[in-house]
Amino acid sequence: MEWFERTKPYEADLIADLNQIVKIPSILDPNTQSDRTPFGVDMARALAKMEELAARDGFRYGRVDNMVTWIEYGPADAAETVAILTHIDIVPAGEGWLRDPFKPEILDGLYFGRGAADMKADLMSAYYAMKYLADHEITLTRKIRLIIGTDEENGWRDLPRYFEVEGEPTMGFSPDGAFLVVNGEKAFQTVQLRFANQTTGDYVLRRFIAGSRPNVVPGEARARVSVPNPAQVQNEFATYLAQYPFLSGQSEVRDQEVRLLLKGVQAHGAYPQDGENAGTYLANFLRRFAFNADAKTFLDFIGRVVHDDIGAENLGLRYHDDVMGDLTLNVGVMRFSQNGQGTILLNFRYPQGVNVQAVTTQVQRHLGDFAATVEVWPGGMEPHLVPETDELVGTLSLVYAKQTGMYMNPRTSNGGSYARLLKRGVAFGGQFPDVPVTSHQANESTPVANLTRSMAIFAESLLKLAK
Repeated sequence: MEWFERTKPYEADLIADLNQIVKIPSILDPNTQSDRTPFGVDMARALAKMEELAARDGFRYGRVDNMVTWIEYGPADAAETVAILTHIDIVPAGEGWLRDPFKPEILDGLYFGRGAADMKADLMSAYYAMKYLADHEITLTRKIRLIIGTDEENGWRDLPRYFEVEGEPTMGFSPDGAFLVVNGEKAFQTVQLRFANQTTGDYVLRRFIAGSRPNVVPGEARARVSVPNPAQVQNEFATYLAQYPFLSGQSEVRDQEVRLLLKGVQAHGAYPQDGENAGTYLANFLRRFAFNADAKTFLDFIGRVVHDDIGAENLGLRYHDDVMGDLTLNVGVMRFSQNGQGTILLNFRYPQGVNVQAVTTQVQRHLGDFAATVEVWPGGMEPHLVPETDELVGTLSLVYAKQTGMYMNPRTSNGGSYARLLKRGVAFGGQFPDVPVTSHQANESTPVANLTRSMAIFAESLLKLAK
């Protein structure tokens, strides 16, 4: 019997369990952080739900520092471990949803909900792959551990701590990427610009807000400006929006202050070409007016220097590696408040051959009149590459080819998965090549048919790696 035929009967139960996880808004919540809930109450609820499922299905399980839950199958005393590295945290829902992101629905064969693509559906497919092996009492030599983190979308403070306590697995994969095998992951590093916000004169930028996370392309931006002729700004704004069919927005006048809202296209910051950055477009519009002092340099930097420049060419950072590809830039967060402190967060993804010192040096060189300090955010990662000759890469490649009838060479990703934390770790699934990427976007979805399709690929892969 083909593997997909074996896993298809699990679909209804898989979806029922997935619904329980998606309904929990497991987003970093500083307001409810404590020793027992280091990333917020909802994150702890999500881990507890996975542990409840593990207990129901007879798996061994445990928790490390309330940050990571592990679920295990196979000989407990096995010397070697095959890991499935996952996360249950998600990015904020954002704007533009046509349905409640935390009330999952199936429409036209698609499963909708925040986390459907990144990565609760793949977490559940991996869990059910392990459940399939357990249900059929398949004997293994290596044990399998499903490792569930809670800080992947933020600071990666979870799995490093898990490895300190539990040790590093022998090998593993993270279903937080794409099929076929992603054996290389570019470095990712966020650079923060901090600056003063002094502005005077006839044109005053009172506030500018875009983005919430460095690894998300902002889908919405807002600004408040005081200007001599509000009607002129409104008219020019309408003309500007008309030039770009993928943008929308609105303006409102209160006294002499114009309030602007511009909507672009939110996307994952690892793939800025999939989005339209609302923040840089709004700055690009405003820089035509006679703002001065810090407002002028702020608008010029994000509206000209880094606007629509995902290759960071204007920063002198355009770079290509034949194995790992191009350097990319996402301008993820932009803040300006009159007479306050301003911030810009630049998220870089770069291949081998580039380092963080080169990135910060080039950013500093291209600030021009912008009196900003350049700081490296903690938690960045260097490039990661597992040789194509490794058993792990070969086994996963052959399983995928066997089940789908397609062989593809391993490749490099702009995204960062927990796989890079293992010396022998790769990303593997659950994004199929024929499915649009919706991670971090409004109306995030995944095809229902791919839930058990992924489960089948993961199940056979685990069997071959752990047998």
